[in-house]
Parts: sequence; structure tokens; C-alpha cells
Amino acid sequence: MANFSTHVAVAGMAATGMASGIAVTGMLSWPDSLVLGVFLVAGTLLPDIDVDGGRPQRWLFSLLALAAAIVASSLTIQMQTTPLFTLPGQTVSCEAIAVGFLVWLLIRYPAAFLFQKLTRHRGLCHSLVVGGLWGLGWIWLGLHCLAAEPLLIWLQGIALFIGFLIHLVLDELYSVDINNARIKRSFGSALKIWEPAFPSGSLLATAALVTLVWLLPYPGELIHWLRGGMLLLG
Repeated sequence: MANFSTHVAVAGMAATGMASGIAVTGMLSWPDSLVLGVFLVAGTLLPDIDVDGGRPQRWLFSLLALAAAIVASSLTIQMQTTPLFTLPGQTVSCEAIAVGFLVWLLIRYPAAFLFQKLTRHRGLCHSLVVGGLWGLGWIWLGLHCLAAEPLLIWLQGIALFIGFLIHLVLDELYSVDINNARIKRSFGSALKIWEPAFPSGSLLATAALVTLVWLLPYPGELIHWLRGGMLLLG
């Protein structure tokens, strides 16, 4: 299995190449391209979210808690017609801040602790179906809960999945000992579609993935962008 530093280094190189290539060709602005690079690096860390007490788990649950807090606060603001309390000189209601903080607290500690107890490393979280859930889940969240441009949300979800896939491929490559010309026992446990040892979880993850595919709208902006990129490169 590749270590944390290797995953970050490879992800950084891939993200830099992707962001630079997209920005130089003018397909996206530099800021938007750099954000895609950040999503690719984040995707590379996602498979190790089930490492108990590991840096990826701490970082990812901190980011997930922050993202959930922002979404919860935004939804609270949208649903409120007349805020009960506001800070002096501010338009954000105290209720939205309180809801955001509560969601952050729940995700960062109880949810992280429960997740740690219920998962094992290289289990279901190390499967392609879960990688698809991360990517499409972000796209669904961005399109329905965030005021973001659809094209950027689709590209960010794809970048997440690409980073996730890079992690799995790296782990499989490190399962082959080239010097001793042998394959380690861990070979085949990283890059897999489902988790055979957890069929019920794999089935639920697949059902959730199919549901997301059904719920998401046709990616017209993405298709148009990809066609433009092909014409530019051609």
C-alpha cells in the first residue's frame, strides 16, 4: 500500500498538470482550474477515510464537517423569512450560525467516531462504487443546495472521482514487489468495484449510486464543454 506522502505527491503532480493544462488552453479560468486541482487531491485522500485515527480521516472529517455546516447554514437562511436574532451590522441570523456550528460538531466528533467503529481499512470505502458516490454526491449537493455554476460542479465531481481512482491504482501498484518479482497478499484488495466481504453494504451503495444517476439532470453544460475542448485540441 502506498503511504500518505506518496498519495499526496502523486495527487499534487496530477492536479498541477490537470489545472495547468485546462487553464493554459483557456477552457477555464486559473482560479476555477486550481479549484479542480484541489478537488482531485481531496479525492485521492477519500479511500483512506476508514483508516482509524489516520491523517486522511481527521482531515476529511474536518472538511466534511465544514462543508456540512456551510450547507446547513445556507439552507437555514433560505428557509427563514424573518430571522429571530441577528448580530449587529450583520445580515446572517444567529440561528443559521447556531445550526451550522451544531452540524459541524455532530459530523466532526460523533459521526467520525461512529464511522471509525463501523468500518475497516480497504473495505467498502476502497471500492469504485463508493468513489462514484463521492463524485455524484457532490454534484447532487452542488446542484441542489449550493449556488454554483453547473459546469464547475460537474467538473469538481469528476475530479473527485479521478483522485479516488488514482489512490486505488497506486495502492494496487504497491502490491506488486518488482525487486523480488512477487505479488503481495494485499493485491486485489484496493482496486475493486464492490466489497465482496460486505455484500449488503455493496448492494446499498450500488442502489444509492443508481438513484443519484437517476436524480441528476442531463449534463448538457459538461457535454458542450467537452466538445469544445476536443475541437480546441483537434
